Amino acid sequence: LYSVDISRSANQVYNVLKEAINKVTQYIFWESKREFFQKTFELDTTNTSDVGINIYRLVAHEFSQTGKVDTSAKKTIFGQIYHQLGDNYPDFFKTEMDNKSFDVKFIGEGAVDGGGVFRETIAQLCEELQSHVLPLFIKTPNNKNNVGNYREKWTINPAATSHLHLKFFEFLGGLMGQAIRSRNYLELSLPNLFWKLLKGQEPNSQDLEEVDRLQMKHLDDLVAMDQKGIDNFDWVSITEEKFVAILSDGSEKEIKQGGREIHLSFSNRKEYAELVIKTRIHEAQLQINHIRKGFLRVVPECILEMVNHEELERMVCGVVEIDIDILKKNTTVSGIPESLETYFWEVLQGFSQEDRQKYIRFIWGRSRLPLSQEEWTQSHTLEYLYTDTPNEAYPVGHTCFFQLDLPEYTSPKILEEKLRYAINNCVSIDADNQDPNDSGSNDDDDDDDDDE
Repeated sequence: LYSVDISRSANQVYNVLKEAINKVTQYIFWESKREFFQKTFELDTTNTSDVGINIYRLVAHEFSQTGKVDTSAKKTIFGQIYHQLGDNYPDFFKTEMDNKSFDVKFIGEGAVDGGGVFRETIAQLCEELQSHVLPLFIKTPNNKNNVGNYREKWTINPAATSHLHLKFFEFLGGLMGQAIRSRNYLELSLPNLFWKLLKGQEPNSQDLEEVDRLQMKHLDDLVAMDQKGIDNFDWVSITEEKFVAILSDGSEKEIKQGGREIHLSFSNRKEYAELVIKTRIHEAQLQINHIRKGFLRVVPECILEMVNHEELERMVCGVVEIDIDILKKNTTVSGIPESLETYFWEVLQGFSQEDRQKYIRFIWGRSRLPLSQEEWTQSHTLEYLYTDTPNEAYPVGHTCFFQLDLPEYTSPKILEEKLRYAINNCVSIDADNQDPNDSGSNDDDDDDDDDE
């Protein structure tokens, strides 16, 4: 890759070397791929992040409490951004590494966007995508039924097929592209099946099982009927199914022409199983195509071809697990007594992964760490916070600076109590600069601090 003439477009380079790269891509070191990708991005970076987006978070929050679905996406944060950027989103999403794609103003709030407000906006947008307020994603059957593996995953809603919804999916693809370019990751929990389809790789029955274990168990049982001593004579009393599949949203779809009139039988059960698997794997292919379309408006196609589905997911979503040793390695300490620093790492080490993610979001506006050591362009900072009554005060997070201001607590127990309160109750960013003795705060930041 180092000998490639990168002055040509990425897709031109890839077209020339396509066959050779496809054969050896699994053997190319990640760092070589990463450097190649970064150089290709530098060729067509267009964003200067000078566009301003107004976000009415109160409107989005109040709508989320109604239990309704924002089918036109006019109330949600996702929709507010979509309608303001329009179809010109690639101009803003082709951003430089570690830069925000646009400047965010929270209407009615005091925060100034030094980077943390943008990251918090992206985090909240992802929460909306994985909730009832938007129609684009639904819980996987494993998630809904609490069975099988990967019960936390969401999947594309097969029913979201309107023209507007497909435009939303295309926009989401663009957001995924900007996540790769800028490293402002999308905190999405999607199954392997999704990432394989986005890459253009054919998923298998194991991928479907990670989405719908009960469906695969039923199909496995049907195929293995003969091994249980059941033959064509016994079949009538077992099932009256037709050649129809139940999709992730509960809707029915014929798996072959006239399927509602074709009875499942002992002799055609294997064909039935194969067709159900194929139908379920591709139940949202239309939406995938539109996501891919938006993705490729922001990122060259060679990116998809040169990574596997696991690498693609990490490039879009970051690493879910928070490794305390890696965080500690990339931490700068300023004015913190040694005993207090010891308390802090002791408490953080005892946090669950969920609480560690909450902590990172509290001080950085996102919950994922960089993919590699080379991508740590900003240090995690622990700063001493002076107060007359430290055991009564709360820590302060600065999402712009990836910084925690820490009072001098006299025990790890008190530190844990105050920190847990802060990460669970003070996520919303505002720059009212309340006294840390009153409650925990999360700033991004006032005009004096905002020098990103």
